[in-house]
Amino acid sequence: MTRRDQYSFILHVLLPAIENEGLTIKTRRDGELTLSANGSVTTNFICNLRQHCIEELQRPYFPNPYGV
Repeated sequence: MTRRDQYSFILHVLLPAIENEGLTIKTRRDGELTLSANGSVTTNFICNLRQHCIEELQRPYFPNPYGV
């Protein structure tokens, strides 16, 4: 998956799911944190990440001729 594919996935799949269902972050050592879908922290996280993804996708795309 290219970086552009990753940004597109985040923008079109992951963020809508977080908006509908909330977000749970799990760690191996420290447990988990669940954020509700309508909480201010989640709303700000979604807004900032959406803006970042949009900006990245609007950048000119130059494929690497070496396939890396």
